[in-house]
This record gives sequence, C-alpha cells and structure tokens, in this order.
Amino acid sequence: MVVLISRLLTMPRTFWEFDELLFASAVRKFDPWASHPHPPGYPLYVGLAKGFAFLFGDAFRGLVALSVIACAVGCAFLARAFRHYLADDAMLGAAGALIFYFSPGALVHLTLPLSDSAALMFLAVTLYTATLLTASVAPPTSAALTFALATSATIGVRPQLAVPLLPVFLLVIAWTRDRRKIVAALASFTVLSAAWFLPLMFAAGGWNRLVAWELHQASYVAAHDASMSRGAAPVGQLIAWFVGHPFGPKLIAGPLLLLAVLGVVAVFRRRNVAVVVPLLFGAIHLAFALAVMEPADAVRYSLPHVMIFCLLIAAGLGLTRDVTRVRSLPLIATVLIAAVSLVYVWPLIAARTRGPSPPFAAAEYASLNFPPQAVIAYDLNLRPHAEYLMSRFRSMPIDRAMKELSDSPEVPVFLFVNGGSRSSEAKVFAWPTSHAYRSLTRNLYDQVTLDPLRPNERFVPVRGVYGLERTTEGEEWRWLAQDATIRLPRVHGDRASLVFGMPHDSPSENVVHIGVNGREVAAVRAMPARQTALTIDVPGNSNVELTFRSERAFRPAETIHNRDPRVLAVQLVRFE
Repeated sequence: MVVLISRLLTMPRTFWEFDELLFASAVRKFDPWASHPHPPGYPLYVGLAKGFAFLFGDAFRGLVALSVIACAVGCAFLARAFRHYLADDAMLGAAGALIFYFSPGALVHLTLPLSDSAALMFLAVTLYTATLLTASVAPPTSAALTFALATSATIGVRPQLAVPLLPVFLLVIAWTRDRRKIVAALASFTVLSAAWFLPLMFAAGGWNRLVAWELHQASYVAAHDASMSRGAAPVGQLIAWFVGHPFGPKLIAGPLLLLAVLGVVAVFRRRNVAVVVPLLFGAIHLAFALAVMEPADAVRYSLPHVMIFCLLIAAGLGLTRDVTRVRSLPLIATVLIAAVSLVYVWPLIAARTRGPSPPFAAAEYASLNFPPQAVIAYDLNLRPHAEYLMSRFRSMPIDRAMKELSDSPEVPVFLFVNGGSRSSEAKVFAWPTSHAYRSLTRNLYDQVTLDPLRPNERFVPVRGVYGLERTTEGEEWRWLAQDATIRLPRVHGDRASLVFGMPHDSPSENVVHIGVNGREVAAVRAMPARQTALTIDVPGNSNVELTFRSERAFRPAETIHNRDPRVLAVQLVRFE
C-alpha cells in the first residue's frame, strides 16, 4: 500500500522520454520496422499495454496505470522472495523490497510508461517462485510451472533480460532433480514464449526479416552502446554509472553500498545455498551492463541488478541489527533511506507531476500557434515526440528539411530541438534543472526549443557537413569536415554572413579557405574558444555552392579519446 500510494502521488502528467512514445505508437500499431516499439520488440509488454490502454481510455493512461500497478505487485512478491532468501525474516524482506522501490532510480523511472516496471514485477515473481523450488524438499509441480511462466513473462516484457535469466532458469529447474518438473517447466516456458514470440515474428514480416531486424539492432548496440557512447570512460566510471548512480549521490549511495558489502558477509554466514539464484542473476546482469549497455541510460538499465543489491542491503541491515541489538533498526533505516531518496529526487518528481514535460509543452504550443502547413524539423532524439505528439503537422529530420525545403520559402519550417536557444524568435520550454535530473536520466529534454528556420538561414548540405548540435545554454553549431560544401537556395541575396568557431578543447587553431563556385574568395582563422565572423559576396545566379577547405583536421577519438569516429575541422556556428 505504501508503494501504491507513493506511485499514485508521483505519476507523470504527460509523456516525457524517447521510448515512451515508441511504446505508445506500438499500442496504436505494433510495427517493429517503424520502431513501434524499438528492438528487440517487447512483444508481451505491447500486448499488456494494448489491454491497459483499452481499459483506461488511451495509451498514456493505460501505460502509466500498468507501471503503477506493477510497482505495487512487484514490491509484494519481492518482499516475499527476499524473506525466503533471508532466513524467513519478514522485516528484512519488506525492508529490502521497500529500499528498492524507494531508491532514487526506481522513484524516477518506475512510474513512467515504459516496460521496466512490468518487467521487474515479473522478475520479482520469478525470484519468489524460484524459492518454492529451491527451499522445499518436494516442491509441487505447480511451482515449476509458475516459475517457468514467470520467467517467460519477464523475458517477453523485456527480452534483454534473457541474458541473465536463462542461466538462472536452467539452474533452478535442474535444482529440483525431478524429470517430471523439468519437463513441465520447459514445456510451459516454451508455450508461453511462443505465444509472445510468434506475434513479434509475424509483425516483423516473418523469420528472416525478424532476424535481419534484430541483427541490425545488435550491430548498432555494438557500435554505439558498447563503444562510442562510452567515450574514454575508465572501468571505475562505468561502475559508478551502473552501480552508484541508481542509488543517488554519494551521501546516499555510499552507506547503502557499504551495507551491501556487509550483506555479502551476512548471506554467506547464513549458508542458505538458495541465495545463489538471485546472486547469479545480479552478477550476470551487472557484467552485461558494464560490457554492453548505454551509459546514458545506466540508471534505468541498472534496476534489475539494483534489485539484487537491495537484497544484500537488507542482509547488511540484519547483520547490523544483530550487532546493535536494536530490533527495529531495519524499519528505521528503511524509512530514513526512503525519505532521503524522496528529498533528492523531489525537484524532478515535482516538475513532472505539476506540469507537462518540455517536449509535451512544445507540442501543445505548436498545435495552438503553428499554421497547418508548417513542417516540424526535429532532432533525431525528438523524432517520436514529433511523430506522435505533433501528428497534425508534416515532420522530418532537420537535414532532410534543409534539403527538401531550401527552395520553398513559402513553407514555414520550425526546428524542434533538444537544448536551449539565445534567439529572440525561439520558444524554449524547460523544467528546473537539478542534480537528480543530471544524474538519474539521460539528461535530455530538460529544455527543448521551437525555433523558426527562416528562408535566409536555409541551405543544402552537399558534402562534409555534420548534423546540428546544440547545448542547454543555447549555443549551436555544425561541424564541418576538412573539405565541406553547401549549396545556396536558388533565390538568395547577394551576400552571405558566416560565423566560425572552435571549442575550447580543440587541439589547435585552424585556417579555413572559403570558395564560391570553385574560386577562393576569403580565408578566416578559427581560434579555440572564440568565434570569427565574416561576410562574403555571392553571385545572384541560381546555382551557387560555397566550399570550405580547412588546413587542419583532427579525430576526436585520437585527441580527446571519446570514440567519436568523425574527422572534424571547424564549426559553422551561423549562416545567413
């Protein structure tokens, strides 16, 4: 009841994160190739989501209701499971479950319209039913069936959990040493898995297309999540992201992780062999996260192994209680931990319970103020928001809009971008920033901007022009390669104004030679941490290309070791 009431009070009012809109789109139409939802597909979650959306009237309310209910049910089963693993100590079981559901990461993410809460609910059921098979001399066959169904449901809701769950599943059913129970478990697991896998395969267009779709995602994860997104982060930083950050700042995380270390001692002193089941799951999941998962999503992705850390924290509280002989110590500690966590996340929780998220507010503003023929040119990380929340408008990626609409000055184009803006024409939508926002989320969408792309700011990127980048403070630029070319609209003025820049961590200054239709007309020196402006004359004919040849270029992967594979020369900060 405590968990249920707390979730009802902290529910978000609107859509917020990227994946939320992909799941909502999947409720409308399950279409894997349109990333509705994104790989690896989440078929059972989409099925549950469709049912809840029908019951509650729309996708958002249905998905949030599913998450809220899953938190309450998951906490109940997790307390039962922890109780069995901690020598049938009901207080420690409840403490461990509550510490998990009131951890900062859980408070922020588990009421969102995402698959995590439902997956963790089924994981808690799986851990509980595993105790029925490992703690009993002669468990009933129904326990094996329930365990197998819960395992399959967990994977069907969040397929990534197959990596740590399948070894645990095989270990537990082998633990019974009963051929009948093993066969029953394998059969029930197979039947339910087929029930959610076959709709995914059919929606993807058959087995071959499903394999192609999943392999494409696997290659992206290998190139991005497991490599480029990690930059030059050392192992210690990865551990901080995936172990420390879900518990909040060091003031909260430090004591809790120390209790987890004590919990390891306590668990092994109790000699409960069955505890190897959750520990094996947690160890595999943590190793998988450190090796493969996207650090920007570390807090949300870490929640399954954080659940196991909370088991150890409860065991550590039990050991501390035994030493201090304060019987109510676990209860007191749980209330204190929950209170401190709530205080830490409250700036973020308060913002999303009191008003719309910045992307949602931007969509509302656009619907009320933009003409029907307007085109929304979006950042890629705002594509789901544009397609779902601004479906009345035509929308496309920014660079596609630049190419298709540079010669259509009569079409109003609005940039829909993450970050702030210093332009007086732009409309910025923001939530208050906080340490919790920066540490517990991907640090996106705290500010989004709607910025008109005027006809005299449009051009066609031809070669060596990278995508638009923007900071929260409103700075924006495009990186240019060593040889870059842009094409002007057919109708243009007789002068072009350009501003070049270099970031403060650039390895050196650079000289850029500017050409008009192949003839050099100017050269500019770009300096680190400075911006340089110039104006050039351009002919009035309808086919004008500007070229930028830089004397130097650098690879960020080699100079600042951030795994950025591009070859960069200079920033084009402004063009008119």
